[in-house]
Amino acid sequence: MNIRKWMLAMAAGVLFVGVAGSTSLAQTIVVARGADGNSFDPPESQSFEAIKMADWAFDGLVRYDYNSMEIVPALAESWSRSEDGRTWTFNLRRGVTFHDGTEFNADAVVFSFERQRDPEHPYHHDGFGRWKAKFGNVAETVKIDDQAVEIRLSAPAPTLLVDLAFYIGYIVSPTAVKADPEGFRNNPVGTGPFRFVRHERDNFTEYQRFDDHWNGPANAQRLIVRTIPDNDVRLLALINGEVHLAYGIAFSQFATVEANDKLELLTAPSLGISVMSMNMDKEPFDDLRVRRAVNYAVNKQRIFDTVFSGYGQRADQVLPPDWFGHTEDGMTYDYDPEKARQLLAAAGFENGFETTLITWNTPRPYLPSPRDAAALIKSDLAQVGIDVEIQTLSWSVYRTERGRGGFGMALGGWISSTLDPHGIVYPLYHSDFIRMNDSINWARWSNEEADKLLVEAGSMYDEEKRDALYQEVMQIIMEDSPSLFLAHPINSIVARAELEGTFIHPSNWVPLNQVTFSKE
Repeated sequence: MNIRKWMLAMAAGVLFVGVAGSTSLAQTIVVARGADGNSFDPPESQSFEAIKMADWAFDGLVRYDYNSMEIVPALAESWSRSEDGRTWTFNLRRGVTFHDGTEFNADAVVFSFERQRDPEHPYHHDGFGRWKAKFGNVAETVKIDDQAVEIRLSAPAPTLLVDLAFYIGYIVSPTAVKADPEGFRNNPVGTGPFRFVRHERDNFTEYQRFDDHWNGPANAQRLIVRTIPDNDVRLLALINGEVHLAYGIAFSQFATVEANDKLELLTAPSLGISVMSMNMDKEPFDDLRVRRAVNYAVNKQRIFDTVFSGYGQRADQVLPPDWFGHTEDGMTYDYDPEKARQLLAAAGFENGFETTLITWNTPRPYLPSPRDAAALIKSDLAQVGIDVEIQTLSWSVYRTERGRGGFGMALGGWISSTLDPHGIVYPLYHSDFIRMNDSINWARWSNEEADKLLVEAGSMYDEEKRDALYQEVMQIIMEDSPSLFLAHPINSIVARAELEGTFIHPSNWVPLNQVTFSKE
């Protein structure tokens, strides 16, 4: 073993050495990820890492039927929709308890939703900024009796069920929140298959099986989630059997994974986009010619081949080709540095200009190697006279700067858990999501016609009409060029072969309660 491999092995084994292979802990699943999450309180989640932690400890009213696209009952046993599409009634499961022993009932559902929706709610706070993106049409949630609630809408909500299946729709223990409102984000209490035990920041999180789960106890007794920022260390920990499953394995490492019969690469298509946003609140990106010049100047095929290793699909718009709302008629950009130079000259930048590009330092599902992507973009833009200063930040600092618009350009991406165009186009490009400190519309792009079309498309159940409206929005965005679209990534995880029943859903969901260890 050479020095580098020895160092990586030492780093991988700092905590829980050999835990994946230990006989005494045979019912422990060990998971590795690249970064810590921002909060354990589901609606505060601002990253894939935080969402995953919520997935294992909480339930929603509904869920996907494991690795299918069908929505099935979870904490709600059944539901119905009024004729006008503005009222949904959910009949709740009886006999369910939270991890703290308190009862799940209609009051818990109302509390979980209203604390996010209502700014005057005593337990509302600014961390619930993603509610509007998912549940903007919800007017209120009302208790009918202990076992039934109504979700009343200001307009039809075609994505309501799939939104309820994920983190913002998860139900929290009102008793636990009220007992310690600030501390709940570090001591979460849900009804999920695994119960939170402890967390050591940037190191590990421990869960125990919740034996009283309404769907039966998980197969594993314990779940350990380790934070291992380095891609190579994370992969080596997996190869050595120190972890069973890992997120964020670089696409460039997939060949190594596929060549190892002890590992299994698990993938699924995504409703996602890897993107570079140009800050339209700052010069010179308020000039359409400059934004188009940047699009022509970057060799996106090279980025796709290098950073994504050819996995997924190249992108020229927000929505992937296989999704409704994708258009075949929008403006696209071939690699054309000369055209870029002409546009820059016409905009008064024949000698180029200086700008910043912010990125982060760990892999994400939508961008497996942000540093490599940033370096390739910098190199391409230098050829047309644009001098880019790359600022590689920690994930938390990057997220803050991106949210407040502290950049010229910003790498980013989005994989929608809502398998519907509204779950990605609306938050990224509606002007309501241009905010002072936590903007989700990273390009800070505002277009009245697009806003109108997005609201209309998100307020009807007719999919054919919605398809046409989203196609119009795609064309407007492509024409105005606030972003440079890189790729539609795949969802992926890598697991040890001895794990059975593991999968990653197109929504990016990875349930672990059904996972077992092979007896071989």
